[in-house]
Amino acid sequence: MSENYRTTRRSVLRATTAAGVAGLVGVPTSAGAQDGPIQMGSILPITGELSAYGSGMQEAVNLAVQDVNDAGGPLDREIEINNTDSQTVPDQAIQQYQTLVNEDNIIGFVGAASSGVSVPLAQQVADDEVMQVSNASTTPVLANIGYNEDETVKYFARTAPNDAQQGIVMGQILNEDDYVGADTAAFLHVANPYGEGLAQNASDAFEGETTEMVAYDPQATDYTSTLDSVFAGDPDAVGFVGYPGNGRTILEQWSNGGYGGEWVLSEGLNSAEFLQELSDITAGMYVASPDPEQTDGADAFEEKIGDANTLFAPHAYDALFLMALAIEQGGEASATAIAENIRSVSRPEAGAMATETETATAEETPSGSVVTVGEFDRAKELIADGEDINYQGASSPVNLNENLEPLNQFAILQVQDDGSTESLETIPRSFFRGQLSGGNGGQETTTE
Repeated sequence: MSENYRTTRRSVLRATTAAGVAGLVGVPTSAGAQDGPIQMGSILPITGELSAYGSGMQEAVNLAVQDVNDAGGPLDREIEINNTDSQTVPDQAIQQYQTLVNEDNIIGFVGAASSGVSVPLAQQVADDEVMQVSNASTTPVLANIGYNEDETVKYFARTAPNDAQQGIVMGQILNEDDYVGADTAAFLHVANPYGEGLAQNASDAFEGETTEMVAYDPQATDYTSTLDSVFAGDPDAVGFVGYPGNGRTILEQWSNGGYGGEWVLSEGLNSAEFLQELSDITAGMYVASPDPEQTDGADAFEEKIGDANTLFAPHAYDALFLMALAIEQGGEASATAIAENIRSVSRPEAGAMATETETATAEETPSGSVVTVGEFDRAKELIADGEDINYQGASSPVNLNENLEPLNQFAILQVQDDGSTESLETIPRSFFRGQLSGGNGGQETTTE
């Protein structure tokens, strides 16, 4: 990432505060002003490769803002949301981010969706003291990004699961005779951190021989040579990590080319429209997909959002709602208050650095008053009374670990003849305990 991405007006102002601004009484800053609307934003894929999901994600953010503001807002201040379009393009997202920070003075934002877009943003949020909560970026790399200089505060969080989980599930589908039972497999992935990271995790979990690891250019229009590379070693199966936009072309050219082999798809391809429109091709394929436990909040969210619901839209609602709760808990409308309090409002029973044993015990005997979708007014009353908050969200219980990310239940899905999916197996959160690593120098962490 070029260095010109890393200097914003906010960081310059912060650096010059001691020289002049500190002496100006009453000069507002985005972190310090404690009256008027709280400026927040979203950077989501309204157009581009993930546009099939972006509008639903943005609608979910707006719904969370409405629910929070209808309850009086955090610290009795309304949230003003500034929505932008990432186009699933890093440079475009960075431009939008700089506008949100320098002109709109946001203290936090929801996004991005693609890991390839979230990573360059997450690399600068700590310097700018802006809180980023991604609803859909799943690369394991993000477990280690977003910390301030002394690594005491993390300004990046996510409500989507770490892809290390999904890689384990894709490997299981490829390994087990009840599903694919492959001896050899190739992995085809979009050329970005999401694709590379998940494909590598799936390959690591696959017990057979990985014949090829092939990246594809999302800007290409012909993938014949890419498919030739994928099938050079005549694999029994293909693990495919990609997006619906170019996924359509790839699968159509695979079908027309008569390459053969079974396919296991990543959650990024789990679009009802995509699978149904290609049902003559996708029928019989397997999908590894997050399948978080249903909460009362999930039902409430689905009723509120209706037909606008898309993949990772519930996670977008939770991202905004959790930031609002953290502001209320922290007593200050600032990114640092969000960063330092977002975990405590998601899972107070775990403590700041719970061990695996402590987390297992806490899960059996949870503490904290449960609040969920649309209950910001109740949360405010509980916080005012000194009660712990345990937010159970639209997407899952959203129990954030020390890396500020949740562990999700997963499902193994199979595409049916009409393009719908049937759940074949549910894999509980407990299955993944102790299998993931990230943060803290690669030490195993509790991800419950």
